[in-house]
Amino acid sequence: MNKRKVHLFSAFAIFAMLGIILTQVFWVNEAYQFRREQFNQRVRVAMKSVSTQMLDFQIDSTARQYPAPCDTVICVKEITEIIHPKLLDSLLRLEMEFMDIGDTYRYGVYHVQDSLFIFGDHGGAEAALLASSHQVPLSCIFRKDVYLFSVFFPEQDRIMMHQIIVPLSLSVLFLVILLTSFYLIIRMMFRQKRLSQIKTDFINNMTHEFKTPIATIMLSSEMLMKPEINRFPYKTRRYASVIYDENARLQKQVEQVLQVSVLEKGQYKLKLQELDLHMIIRRMAEYFAVTVQQRGGTISQELGAGKHFIRGDKVHISNIISNLLDNAIKYSPGQPEITISTRNKPGRIIIGISDKGIGLSHENRDHIFKKLYRVPTGNVHDVKGFGIGLYYVKTMVEAHGGSIGLESELNKGSTFIVEFPVV
Repeated sequence: MNKRKVHLFSAFAIFAMLGIILTQVFWVNEAYQFRREQFNQRVRVAMKSVSTQMLDFQIDSTARQYPAPCDTVICVKEITEIIHPKLLDSLLRLEMEFMDIGDTYRYGVYHVQDSLFIFGDHGGAEAALLASSHQVPLSCIFRKDVYLFSVFFPEQDRIMMHQIIVPLSLSVLFLVILLTSFYLIIRMMFRQKRLSQIKTDFINNMTHEFKTPIATIMLSSEMLMKPEINRFPYKTRRYASVIYDENARLQKQVEQVLQVSVLEKGQYKLKLQELDLHMIIRRMAEYFAVTVQQRGGTISQELGAGKHFIRGDKVHISNIISNLLDNAIKYSPGQPEITISTRNKPGRIIIGISDKGIGLSHENRDHIFKKLYRVPTGNVHDVKGFGIGLYYVKTMVEAHGGSIGLESELNKGSTFIVEFPVV
């Protein structure tokens, strides 16, 4: 799958995911509004029932006091003589409980014209009661003036959420599962794409690296097969020497490829001994000095560590320094300027190998120590290698109880920082 198709698929998938999320939010909001309407309906029914029961109680009371039918307005002058606070409180509590509404509410009866509360359990919530949407007129009980019976729920939103907590929780749970799965699939897809690209680059690099020695061996073999070459022993030895050197080079490259499997399985054995790290650094610097000087560059040594003895495998420690120096030289176009420094911190020695080369971007820094990873250079193969060196370095450093890090800035150079425990 090419890059354009991957991005197109990702865009469609993200669009579909956003649609699912918006749909879920819409239905959750619809469920919330439905529950809210149900709640408001139950409250209205409860309040109507309370006012009806109050009216029935008043009619019965009036009938007992007056033998003839009597209108409430004529027989009773004040509303406080019609509505009894304790009866109102009791009836309201019973209706709220019957309707499964709860007991976290405030109520009151107030006069419409002056907003004066006659009675009720308003608890300082007078303003909220005046603005409440749960109000019932008491004109059926008292027609002389306009009074309203109002109820306010301070925790109405919490009550609503409590009623939809189960479907809401399930919706959130499945949405989280869906988003997590989507993220993992997209991540895996890009990871597979990256691994596929790494594999392709590795095969291209390996083909490029193997092609040169194989071609050289074939050409030298063809020359040796010519009869006239046999009359000149020095030419025979020269072509045989070329074949031997190229074969050794090819064998070394094959061993590097096979080394990946050995490192992954941990099938290496360390021959630990006490080593002078400064001596190894000097020897490796001297070894690479010829190559650097041929390009007009320099290798500087700033070995300031007082304690520089470690326990390690001499071959692997030498290879670590060698690979880092080789890497610094390869990625330093023009005249390489390499600096090797050491210093101590409690119980550790810190090695810094710096260059002023091409540096690395943040994206490449995150992957530079992974196996077979090479900084993308397109179809240009001016820097040789299989992407094994730094993976080997990191594995061996950690096998010796150390750590490795990288500080790099694009087009300004890189510094590899290696730490080992000292003895």
